[in-house]
Amino acid sequence: MRINQNNVKVSVILPIYNQEKYLAKALDSLKSQTLKDIEFICVNDGSKDRSLDILTDYASKDNRIKIINQRNQGCGAARNNGLKLAQGEYVAFLDPDDTFAPEALEKLYAKSEKQKCDMLVFNFQRVDENGSILGCFNLKNKLQRFFNIEENRNFHWRDVKPRILCGMHPAAWNKFYRNDLIQKHRLHFAKSNLAEDNVFVIGASLNAKNIGYDSGCYYNYLIHDNSAIRSHSDKNFCIFKSIDAVKKLIQNMGLMEELQQEFDGYIFRFISYHIKQVVSTAKFKQVCEKLLTPYQNKMLNERYAANSKILPLLEALIAKKLKHL
Repeated sequence: MRINQNNVKVSVILPIYNQEKYLAKALDSLKSQTLKDIEFICVNDGSKDRSLDILTDYASKDNRIKIINQRNQGCGAARNNGLKLAQGEYVAFLDPDDTFAPEALEKLYAKSEKQKCDMLVFNFQRVDENGSILGCFNLKNKLQRFFNIEENRNFHWRDVKPRILCGMHPAAWNKFYRNDLIQKHRLHFAKSNLAEDNVFVIGASLNAKNIGYDSGCYYNYLIHDNSAIRSHSDKNFCIFKSIDAVKKLIQNMGLMEELQQEFDGYIFRFISYHIKQVVSTAKFKQVCEKLLTPYQNKMLNERYAANSKILPLLEALIAKKLKHL
């Protein structure tokens, strides 16, 4: 299929590293989109499996697929390089082991155009490898304590201030972004091994004048043992670069005083979430030994000491986890 490169409505960016098992299904979900004026920017991040061969085969049959080859630099760098080529009016993200519903991009584009959204947040469901639904993220339910979110009314980040740093889910892929917003504010992903999208999503949320909501469940998030957050590696805890990037963003926007309480809560929820996600294994004990010292000596006491309750809460959480190994 060919499209007019000057009339791209949506650019979808896929960062890819060793995803030969799932990649074809992800690409098929893009080719099946009911919206046709779209481009797929696939960034091969130094894959060592057949991912590049699969990409090349699909690209030979569909010129909407663009391939960027780079040495392994991580998901954040891959997405940043994809953004440099994005020509669409809007930008969406897809991880190569996940899929979009066929009508996803058409409905998100139409709603964003109608409501003049800078960013549109939508729901997603967690699925296993058999396609069974494990659960659903519903933004309205998440925010109803703080704000009565409505389908046809945009909101601003101050409307949901108590949960702005993590209430809309920190992933980049359950949101639909106006490309002008990204370019104007130079939004980018952190160069870290995990949670690289936090600074991008929070930057978009804080800079968007109009945030929309769509109750549609358009994204299928695959849960499997090779997911980054379920890895046994202590690299899972190299998350402080992401925290630092968020802190720098908030400071540069002159919002740290206003958002200090929210930032403290973000740190605790963010770190505790990743602790809980680690697979129960003896490796976790080694991880904790490496983890506690940075918490106590550098990361919390020196950088994030504004809320003195964070460290004991984390220590209690880790102690509880160790008891169940």
